[in-house]
Amino acid sequence: MPPGKEGKIELIVEHTEGYNGEMAKSATVTTNDPANPTLVITMRARILGAPPPDKPTAQPVKIVGPFAVEPSPRWVTSAISGTSSAGTLFFYNPETTPVHIKKVEPGGTDFTATLVTLQDGKRYQLSVATNPALKPGTYKQTVKVETDSATTPNMQVELEATVFPHVFASPTSILFPTLPASSDLSAINWPKVYVRKVREGGLKITSFSTDISFLKLNLETELEGQVYAIRLSLDQSKIKPGAFQGKIHIETNDKDVPTIEVPVKGQFN
Repeated sequence: MPPGKEGKIELIVEHTEGYNGEMAKSATVTTNDPANPTLVITMRARILGAPPPDKPTAQPVKIVGPFAVEPSPRWVTSAISGTSSAGTLFFYNPETTPVHIKKVEPGGTDFTATLVTLQDGKRYQLSVATNPALKPGTYKQTVKVETDSATTPNMQVELEATVFPHVFASPTSILFPTLPASSDLSAINWPKVYVRKVREGGLKITSFSTDISFLKLNLETELEGQVYAIRLSLDQSKIKPGAFQGKIHIETNDKDVPTIEVPVKGQFN
C-alpha cells in the first residue's frame, strides 16, 4: 500500500469442512518503517460444527456396509497442546429396513467417541474429540462400531491427530540454495526463524546459538512475550565450498518446550 495510506489485509482460512475446535493462524506484514519493519497479525477462532443434516448431502459419501458415512470414516485433525479438537461423523441407512448401531468402542484413550441416536435404525451421529492431555506428536486410533447388520456386523472409523506444542519455531528446517562461495552474499535477504507462543504469552528467548561457523544470528522482538524472530546473516570470510549442515539451538523459559532445534543445511560451490 502507498506510504501514509490505509489498506486492507484479509485473512481467510479455507477448507474448514468437518473441523471443530480452536485454531490460530498468523500472517507477517513487512514494511519500510525502520522502527517497525515487521508486524505479525494473529487470528484466533473457534470453529463450531454445523447441526446434523436430515439426510445425506448431494456430495459423494463413503459407503461402509449398510451406512453412508459423512464426511468420511476417517477423521484427521490437529490441535495445540493443552487443547482439544472435536468433530462429528454421521451415519445414514439409506434402505427401508432398519439397521441399528448397538455399541461403539473408542479403541483407546487418545480420542473419545460418543454415539448419539438421531433416528433409531436410520441416522446416527458419532462425536469424536482428541484428549487435551496429549503431548506433541501424531496419534492414531481405531473406533469399532458394532451393528445388527447380518452382512456387516462390525465397522471401523480411523482417527488421526497431530498435536503441536504451544511454543514452536517456523520454519521447522532451513535449506539454503546452492550458491557460489565467491559471490556477494551480503545482499541476499535470508529467511527469519520465528518463535511463537500460541496462548497466554510470557514467552522469553533465554539463549540462541548455532553450530554452523559462518552463520550469524540476531534476535528481534516482534510481539513481546509471544513472537520473536531470529534474523540470519552470513560471515563470508568463514564460508568454504562444499556441503554443510547443522542446527540453530533456541532456549526458552517455557517449561514444556525449553529447547527448540531448527536443522539447517545447504551447499556452496
